[in-house]
Amino acid sequence: MKKILSTLMISMTVLMGVQAVSADQTVDGKSTGDIPVKGTLGADNTDPGTSIPETDPAWINVTIPTDTIFYNTAAKKDINAPTYSIVNNSGRPVKVTADSFTSDSNNAGMPTDFKLNLDVTGTTGNPAKSASTELIKNGTITAKSTELITLANNANQFKASDPVATGVDNKATFTFSGTATSATALVLHYTLGMKFDAISF
Repeated sequence: MKKILSTLMISMTVLMGVQAVSADQTVDGKSTGDIPVKGTLGADNTDPGTSIPETDPAWINVTIPTDTIFYNTAAKKDINAPTYSIVNNSGRPVKVTADSFTSDSNNAGMPTDFKLNLDVTGTTGNPAKSASTELIKNGTITAKSTELITLANNANQFKASDPVATGVDNKATFTFSGTATSATALVLHYTLGMKFDAISF
């Protein structure tokens, strides 16, 4: 009986795709015991009341750009870029980390004065933890995994006791800055790897 019950509990955990979280009960002096079972199908990670375990990756629901650009001209060394958004749609706060910055194998002949930064702006109430992160220096990638900002959930909450409000601190923006000298056009390709961690209420 214990083996069947154990197999059933493991199967339910795997099917639900979540960690089993429970308080124990002791069956003493009785021949039976009841175990309540709660399941969620189609869990909505935008609803703060959803029964997904805290910090589970299933909470991650973040909108980021499909692609980004930076540029300068032969006449001006300063690098320019549009401003892009990161939006947390989740029912939990999310920590955002610039986890990696990698170069396409076709990138070659980098200017030795090429410098590139990732610049992040939060809000007045939620400034970026790392406002400017070095990605490239002297034509060489120097990027390290860097925590950028923690975004509030979609109800503008960092913890469950915070009042529910229209999302403001669940958004951040970023752009690229730097300098480079190039008399000819160089088309470069990089990948910025972002990491997201759901924060427990």
